[in-house]
Amino acid sequence: MTLVRNPSRFTTLLKRLSQLSVENPFTPLSSATQKSRSFSTSQASSEKSSVRRTRNGIRVTPTIRKMAEEAMLDYFYSTRSLQYMVAESMSKNSPIFIENLLKKVNCVSASDINQSITKHLRFHPVNEFEPFLESSGLKPNEYTHLIPSGEIFLNELLLENHHVLCYCGVDPKKIGKVYEEARGVFGYETGVLASKIKAYEDFGFSRLFLSKLIACSPRILIGDTDMELVEVMEMLRTIGVDSDWVMKNISEEVSYDWGSVLRALTLLRGICNDEDELAGLIKNHPRLMFENSGKWTLVLSGFETKLGSSRRELYSLFLKLPQMQVEKCVSNLRRCFLFLQEIEMEDDEIRKVFRSHSWWIGSCTLKKTSSLLVNLKAYKTRVCNVVKENPEEMKKWTMGSKVDPLPATEVYLDSKAMKTQFLVDLGYEEGSVEMERAGKSFRGRGSELRERFEVLVGFGLDERDVKEMVRASPNILTQASDVLETKVKYLVEELGYPLSTLVAFPSCLKFTLERMKLRFEMFAWLKARGKADPKLAVSTLLACSDKDFARYFVSRHPDGPKHLEDLKRKQLL
Repeated sequence: MTLVRNPSRFTTLLKRLSQLSVENPFTPLSSATQKSRSFSTSQASSEKSSVRRTRNGIRVTPTIRKMAEEAMLDYFYSTRSLQYMVAESMSKNSPIFIENLLKKVNCVSASDINQSITKHLRFHPVNEFEPFLESSGLKPNEYTHLIPSGEIFLNELLLENHHVLCYCGVDPKKIGKVYEEARGVFGYETGVLASKIKAYEDFGFSRLFLSKLIACSPRILIGDTDMELVEVMEMLRTIGVDSDWVMKNISEEVSYDWGSVLRALTLLRGICNDEDELAGLIKNHPRLMFENSGKWTLVLSGFETKLGSSRRELYSLFLKLPQMQVEKCVSNLRRCFLFLQEIEMEDDEIRKVFRSHSWWIGSCTLKKTSSLLVNLKAYKTRVCNVVKENPEEMKKWTMGSKVDPLPATEVYLDSKAMKTQFLVDLGYEEGSVEMERAGKSFRGRGSELRERFEVLVGFGLDERDVKEMVRASPNILTQASDVLETKVKYLVEELGYPLSTLVAFPSCLKFTLERMKLRFEMFAWLKARGKADPKLAVSTLLACSDKDFARYFVSRHPDGPKHLEDLKRKQLL
């Protein structure tokens, strides 16, 4: 298609441009002079660095920029013979390109700008793709990789298809997205792009609606007609939703996958009883269709379906959804699901919670489980029972809210009393600072602490010695009774250490049984080869780090490292 232009319009344009008033440069408020000297200095430095200048140091004022735009318009329109609309857009809507050009132009005074640019362009042709893509709405970092190598002039097919898009109603400042996502459109032969647009018009799409669709989803112009898009619009028409509603609810800032939108719309139709329900649902919650092309709606539906939600329960959930991003809603539901799993709630109970309360859980972002357990001052079992009795209690446990401890139960009070009595028996004075500190060190219920204490006494240790042991190392009572019993049996019955070893070094019981066996078996191997002192203290063997144990003991024998690895592999079996 031949590009028609009217040279006489150019002269008229220049006259109009010369009559336009120049905007006043920015001047700071008078109150700025009252700022501190340091602030004024930094502000002046910032303003100085932001000033744009030509190659010869002439400040780029609005007047000079306008003169440069006139020179560019003259070059693109008169010299390069580009269509007037394209030339005007490239000259007026490419501020970064013009600033970079002015840095290269050699001019003596501001009045020479027009002539200097004309002279510069005569001997240094610019890459026309840069101002073209910038004027089409792309930034330099977005279009640099889109510029074809070996080309600097816009070709006829590109300009022809650009003209077709503009004629269809697409804003020239938004055509950059088309070039970025569907570059092949600009290589279509004459009539191809127009025929594709005509195909959509034959399905009842208006020019205004098409221009919006192309700006949002340029890929609909690639390949055959997007029948999934057509099917979406036909389904919407049958329920009384027109293209004007679609235009209001789609954004040119994102691109749409109409296949995914169709699947989301089909899902919504399947959970509604009739067309009126479907129309009401999507009009109240357009995000269900258009947020991420409906993909989060499909995820949410799958999540709820796996938890046992029925078709009508899904409809009720979608109808009650808060006015927020569906993605955020899914994230909140998932967070709550993980929380219920972490407090060890049964699967059936989790399903009950979600089937009745998902609509508000989706709007609440729960705190982390570990944080909640600390703030609530309760064990998982207690928290689980609270949620079972009244799931809406979780509304108080959201991010940013102050979480109060759960009210004390009779069981808790009994346990606390037993723990207090246990600490008194150990010799702590009730109500003292020492007892308060000890209460934090001795973790566990009062009955459990007493039971573990009796395990140590049951091995023949004097009760007074055991009291000193647990006061010196409270951690030994944080482990289960059977674990504690196994460790003592290993040290005393298998290895033959006297009970006095435990009294002298009670912390040996806080180490894992695996660590104890590995260290003592390695020690026995070294002792059999004369590489270890038979009288070596238990504390020396167990308390040192793995690195120090390897350095000071294992390395005493050439085969020590290999034997240590063999022992580790044996433990894993």
